[in-house]
Amino acid sequence: AQATLSLQGEATSGTRKITLDTRASGGLARANQWQAALASLRLQAQDSTMPGPWTLELGRAVSATIRTGADRLDVEATAGGATLRGPVPGTVQIDWQPVRFSQGGGTAGGKVFRVQSQGKLQGLPMAWAEALGSSSALADLGVSGDLIFDGEWDIDAGDTLRARARLARRSGDIRVQAGEAALVRRIRSTGTGTASEITTDSAAGPGTSPSTPAGLRRAELTVDAQGDTVRAQLAWDSERAGQIAADASTRVQQRAGGWQWAEDAPLAGKIKASLPQLGVWSMLAPPGWRIAGTLDADATLSGSRAAPRWNGTLGADKLALRAQVEGLDLRDGRLRASLTGNQLQLTEFTLKGGPGSRTRIPGQSGNRSTAASEAASDGGSLSASGTVSWGASSPTASGIRMAMQAQLRSLRLLVRTDRQVTVSGDLQARLEAGQITVRGNLKTDRAVIILPDETAPSLGSDVVVRSAAKDREAAEAARVAQAKAAREEARPAVAQTAKPPDISVNFDLGDDFAVQGRGITTRLEGKLDIRSAGVGTPPRITGEVKTVKGQYRAYGQQMDVETGVARFNGPFDNPALDILAIRPNISQRAGVQITGTAQSPRVRLYSEPALSDAETLSWVVLGRSSATSGGEAVLMQQAALALLSGIGKGGTGGGLASRFGLDEIGFKGPGSGGDLKGSAITLGKRLSQDFYVTYERSLAGTLGTLYIFYDLTKRLTLRGQAGVQSGIDLIYTVQYD
Repeated sequence: AQATLSLQGEATSGTRKITLDTRASGGLARANQWQAALASLRLQAQDSTMPGPWTLELGRAVSATIRTGADRLDVEATAGGATLRGPVPGTVQIDWQPVRFSQGGGTAGGKVFRVQSQGKLQGLPMAWAEALGSSSALADLGVSGDLIFDGEWDIDAGDTLRARARLARRSGDIRVQAGEAALVRRIRSTGTGTASEITTDSAAGPGTSPSTPAGLRRAELTVDAQGDTVRAQLAWDSERAGQIAADASTRVQQRAGGWQWAEDAPLAGKIKASLPQLGVWSMLAPPGWRIAGTLDADATLSGSRAAPRWNGTLGADKLALRAQVEGLDLRDGRLRASLTGNQLQLTEFTLKGGPGSRTRIPGQSGNRSTAASEAASDGGSLSASGTVSWGASSPTASGIRMAMQAQLRSLRLLVRTDRQVTVSGDLQARLEAGQITVRGNLKTDRAVIILPDETAPSLGSDVVVRSAAKDREAAEAARVAQAKAAREEARPAVAQTAKPPDISVNFDLGDDFAVQGRGITTRLEGKLDIRSAGVGTPPRITGEVKTVKGQYRAYGQQMDVETGVARFNGPFDNPALDILAIRPNISQRAGVQITGTAQSPRVRLYSEPALSDAETLSWVVLGRSSATSGGEAVLMQQAALALLSGIGKGGTGGGLASRFGLDEIGFKGPGSGGDLKGSAITLGKRLSQDFYVTYERSLAGTLGTLYIFYDLTKRLTLRGQAGVQSGIDLIYTVQYD
């Protein structure tokens, strides 16, 4: 007749933990009637992989009367209230009116139930989305704010359904990334140093706000049910975050003592949206990419739950796509599409390339186009059209089908100062039966690729860094991964198969593809065939890439690349190499030859006719045979040359010379007698492929000599000299073994 219960305890399951503290009383009041009272309740729940804890606490005592009878149950509870607190600031107050529930036998032998409940909640903060694990998604969408919502419900479900639920903004606003700020990723970091050393926020630049208030006027979601009709309405109205009005309805059926939403339930609805240039588009992009643009939509919904049908139009303007690290910058986009049933017809989609730059690789081995012409030209365009349809076409297919065509017209795809590429061509893409097919022909109109001469330093494989903070982070990451794996194992297994993409694209480097760095300056020409190699496998490339008027700096000298071929026949990152660089303006053919593959190159000295490595190196470094000086003088000359050109620092030999815009800074050693009169510093500059100028300044005298070399033919060279002695020589070279 009278019992009391006091319970304190906790339960854990994996990463989840629940703590309960409650006091209750109750007993049998009379036959088939029970009385129960809940005096206090405090329930705390937390998942270690997410912020927490969550705490639910009863505001005042609640009592209930339970009556049982022949195949009947009636429950009647008094009004009450509770508070819900989350891991971030905010408290939700929940209040409800008396609750009634009854269940009894129906005329057809089934069970008939009725539920009556009415109440409201106040103070639901938008910040709780962060605690529920949606913070990264909201941050990526560029959305933040201090919105507070109120809600209410009124349910009377039994033989007929009557229900109403409403969630609406009470106060606060949101901040969104709009305009150019939508293309800038916001960075927030914290530290443990002094206040001046801690970075708290980083935006687009000085004086640029990463977000702007939306000026929210109304945000409300309402769900109504009358009889078997359920209707939902969404209203969003703001000054700078656009307007959305959506209205949808369907029908439910009462079956097996409950309400069910059947597969063939009809659908009807309408949506109208007008959104300004927001960063929410970035949810469609890969990590690190930013998308922005306006959106206008006007569509109607029909069909059934299993086969919905949309009809209407979609439009977007001022579309922009930017990837800062890769250097991608596309803007001024426009989209027009129509919805018909289960098909989206893309009638117009355009994007323009980013602004031009004056960056170019000069010289005979560099770009053909001038910097001024490139800066003055527009960024080209990308246009696409096609269709996307959905609906299961076979039991194993995804049900999504696509056919797209794209045209690139002098599109400036990359705009980094060290990486600029302009491309033209056509692409076709199809998705059918779960397999994507891509065909295309692309050609580079202009490219500037400047490679860094040195890579970033890194620790050796034998260096181990110990950090307590990093160990804690690693342990936490391992615990989260283990919990996630456990949840995945608990899910029912679903067989998934992936068909490899079928890709075949022909890529032409064109005649203005210039590359500079790591000692080489050249244009590249060639055609490559890019094909897919299977799921999870890099594409295979076949074809040849050749150098045009290439120059290579090694051992402090600027050499001509006579043969430069990279042959692709498999992996894209390991072509076969066949490169021969010859030092010009000397009577002996000597230089450097590179063979093997990109991942395992073989570099050796080259001479024709064949000479010893020491003799060949002397021709490459000094431009003369080592027989003219003693071994000690040769070593002094090489050491001096290494000091002047930067070889001793691990460079490619052009350190000091390149700083002054020269091709050569050399040292001419003394004669065999050790007389300093023969010692001199030489400065050289190539003005064209066949024209070379050298200035020689003696270390023992005050005068210098200017030399010019002009190759009339392969064997005939004109040499001029002005200084202490002036003259002109016509040199004819005959080679023999």
